[in-house]
Amino acid sequence: MVKQAKQIPLELPHKPSFEMADFIVSASNEAAFAMIDGWPDWPHHAIALVGPAASGKTHLAKAWAKRAEALEVNAADEVGTIPPGSNVLVDGADAPDRKDETLFHLFNWAKETGGYLLLTGRAAPNLWDVSLPDLRSRLATMPVAEIREPDDHLLMVLLVKLFSDRQLQVDLAVVDYIIRRIERSFTAAKDLVDAIDRNALADKRKISKALAKTCLEALSD
Repeated sequence: MVKQAKQIPLELPHKPSFEMADFIVSASNEAAFAMIDGWPDWPHHAIALVGPAASGKTHLAKAWAKRAEALEVNAADEVGTIPPGSNVLVDGADAPDRKDETLFHLFNWAKETGGYLLLTGRAAPNLWDVSLPDLRSRLATMPVAEIREPDDHLLMVLLVKLFSDRQLQVDLAVVDYIIRRIERSFTAAKDLVDAIDRNALADKRKISKALAKTCLEALSD
């Protein structure tokens, strides 16, 4: 008997939704969501949205940008012409290739013209490695909306959404099995769903506790 070769899965894109209504709210992010969703009644013209990787910062930030008709600026670039009073999003403002001069200019521009500025990063802005003293002082005093690591409820909803985004049918008993064993992080949830999807396709297997166990063990090595 000729053994069938394992199928090599194609990495198909999975387009995420960045609608505010699709953001999953739970105890770990409700305060951050309330602050961002409260625009334009913000406590300051500039706010930082921070949290761990894959925590939903970009989702929430882009949902705000859509509502506020904000321009998205890359912090690694020089600032071009921005109409006075425009709102601006800088996603990944703590990136190593960030230009401090760009952020400093955006702070001053937003304050002077009446626009709003939203910065996202993994850590609070006062912990960023900043070379400009004036920028450092502005970052240290800006309000921070923080997304924490997921609680059990958010982790369950997140896993269901990640599987659903890939059009994968998963029994809730499998999701419960995963929750009891997975690292409490957004990145771990995304990596696990990626691994389960690849293995289920390659081996033409149903998503089961056994498959979840195999993927969890492989990711923990």
